[in-house]
Amino acid sequence: MKTALPVWLASFTPALSRSLTLGTVLFLTACGGSSDEPEQQLSYVQFYNAAAATANPTLKLGETSISSARFADASNVIKIDTASYTLEVTETGGSSPLLSDEVTLNPDQKHLYIITSADEQFDYLSLSFQREKELKDEFDLYLTNLAANQPELDIYLSATTETFAQATLLDSLNLHEISNEAIRKATGSYNIYLAEPGADVPFFTGKNLNFAFENTYVLVVRDQHGPIAGQLAVDVILNSSSIARYTHQDAQAQFRLYNSLAQPVQVALDNSPMTSLTADSMGNYQLLSKGDYSLSVRDADGQLLLNSALLTATAGESQLVLLYQTESNQLQALAIRESDKPQRLAHDVIVSNLVADFTRLHIYFIRQDETIATARYHIKNLDFKKQQSVNVPKDYYSIALVHVAENGSTTLLDKTDSLMLQADKRYLLTAEKDNAAPSGYRLNLTF
Repeated sequence: MKTALPVWLASFTPALSRSLTLGTVLFLTACGGSSDEPEQQLSYVQFYNAAAATANPTLKLGETSISSARFADASNVIKIDTASYTLEVTETGGSSPLLSDEVTLNPDQKHLYIITSADEQFDYLSLSFQREKELKDEFDLYLTNLAANQPELDIYLSATTETFAQATLLDSLNLHEISNEAIRKATGSYNIYLAEPGADVPFFTGKNLNFAFENTYVLVVRDQHGPIAGQLAVDVILNSSSIARYTHQDAQAQFRLYNSLAQPVQVALDNSPMTSLTADSMGNYQLLSKGDYSLSVRDADGQLLLNSALLTATAGESQLVLLYQTESNQLQALAIRESDKPQRLAHDVIVSNLVADFTRLHIYFIRQDETIATARYHIKNLDFKKQQSVNVPKDYYSIALVHVAENGSTTLLDKTDSLMLQADKRYLLTAEKDNAAPSGYRLNLTF
């Protein structure tokens, strides 16, 4: 299904050959298009960020900003006049573009630009096709391989009631390769399988991929960049920023525990001893098979503090479990899904209020040229035993914990020194009671 490349082209470096490979635009002949002249002068553009070395880049065509998107996210489809443009991708807040190129948009075509990165070098793939096709209970599907951990793979599809043995081989793709032709299938749900070239057993099975619309889908196989290493994900792109995401049905899950208590604890899973945690400490990741487990906690003397709390492990996901005390000093566990985004140029900090004395707390991430009043990144009105995630770009921050009383009086409960978050670390920030602190409360930042 793919056009073979000449032998001499293989000697080109990726940077020199982008216009012939990664930058190649695949045009399909328009058929049955509208005769409405203004509509024919419009093109449709979407942007998908597959560059793990970015935080939140923005795609521009000339002076038109398409959108920004974090890793493994897409923009909505926007209309733009048919013309030639300078394509630029710039990191949000950055001055110089990560990449720049000249592109031409054709009328009534959808153009999908996929931004990629390798060793801090940026490039793109481009796919174009007729936007409005005459499909009758069918959909078209393009495939692309962006998994550096699996530079060669076979992609299969089967009905949801069928097995891999009954699946159809759709294509065999190398890294950064897009299928040349759309695969046409009846609308409905399917299973996807990824396998080594020619292998009889898949290493990845995704269940119940939903292709419900008479439209064109783009399926992306990519590396996971979350806390679980070495796993793949499958993203399905349609015409919005909402991405359908699938992981291997039998992928490992994992979790780690944070003990906010002022005493050490012993933790058991399904009544089998698992780990011990000192006071105010973060444990190591524990791998699990997907399923439901009971979590029990005892103190150093063996007294039961928490009995059989439910912990559900979802394939391919990482969870952070907070152990904290309620207003009545009862131990509870709060499970939080950790971000699967790269944590290089920005961090998804999980923030939790573990102070039973206050129903609402404010947390501010203050850069060197900011005050609490002007801080751009913050969480407000965080209730007790609730959590939120805030995405903060790489920078130096002082973190402030503030309480505002009903009469409007404001109290600064704690403030950290200026610090830089470390790349590839996943952080938890907790507001906790601390009798040794001047205010009786403190912030605790752990990873």
